[in-house]
Amino acid sequence: MKIQQLEYVIAIAQEGSITHAAKKLFQAQPNISIALKELETELGIQIFSRTSNGMVLTPEGEKFLSKATSIVNDIHSLERDYLTRNCSDISMNIGVCRSGYVTSIMGEFISKYAEECDRMDIHLVETDTISVMNDTCTGKFDVGVMRIPESYVEMFNERINSRKLISQTLCEYRLGVCIPATHPLAKYDDIPYEELRQYPEIYNGTSDPEMMRRAMLSMDYDDSQAIKRIYVYDRGSQISLLTTVKDSFMWIPPIQNKFLESSGLIIKKCSLAKHLNKDIIIYRKSSENNALVTECVESLMACSKKVQNQFDNNGL
Repeated sequence: MKIQQLEYVIAIAQEGSITHAAKKLFQAQPNISIALKELETELGIQIFSRTSNGMVLTPEGEKFLSKATSIVNDIHSLERDYLTRNCSDISMNIGVCRSGYVTSIMGEFISKYAEECDRMDIHLVETDTISVMNDTCTGKFDVGVMRIPESYVEMFNERINSRKLISQTLCEYRLGVCIPATHPLAKYDDIPYEELRQYPEIYNGTSDPEMMRRAMLSMDYDDSQAIKRIYVYDRGSQISLLTTVKDSFMWIPPIQNKFLESSGLIIKKCSLAKHLNKDIIIYRKSSENNALVTECVESLMACSKKVQNQFDNNGL
């Protein structure tokens, strides 16, 4: 039995298929299939049932997954502890939901070590909330930042607790409308929702538009209002398009004023945005005594207060 085989099982269980697991792990599908078959033969159990709906854990597989996840978590935690035991050799993996203010804070945290350490190996990955949670649980990320609509908080809290993760609320906010300062709607302090319909919307293309808008904005959100939508899969491109596509707009979480000002953008309130959203820091219980993880979390918490105050002052 190899640690890699355990990681394959965890990925298959999370993704629901060998094909998707292979893409997530950047592995060839046949390699994962062979490794899984060898593991099942070695253990004398069937971990997954192959169904028309994908790979489904058997009862024995459920028990095996629980133990495998615990083992992988412990191994990654041990690696992190020893790789980060002194400032001359820093290694850390951080996963965050796509957010300008979070990555900016992490940049400030990382810059400190860039100056002080002899060697540094830090991976900062922007991805979706589900991946942040799953990959923090398995030890791929040491620290994660998730974005959760208020209606999903209870469900995610149960998942977080069941996976032995520690969580702290980083920031709470309602989404604002980001537009160029020259936009025709810039005259409003509270942009009427119906006025947005005629303008191009820059949209994060990784999520179902109507479902996420209802969760993050309001149950009154009407997807039929959005007749001009540009789907973008890279956050940097979103900001670029806002400054180049005439009279475009985008629903966004907090972002520092300095980035808005440098791009000629402003944030406006729209009363349609009734739902609170939470950005939550997560990390494994086995890492709560890791000095580097603790410092990372403390840096996030301290800097986020400034961003929260800025968003509150804008009436959002």
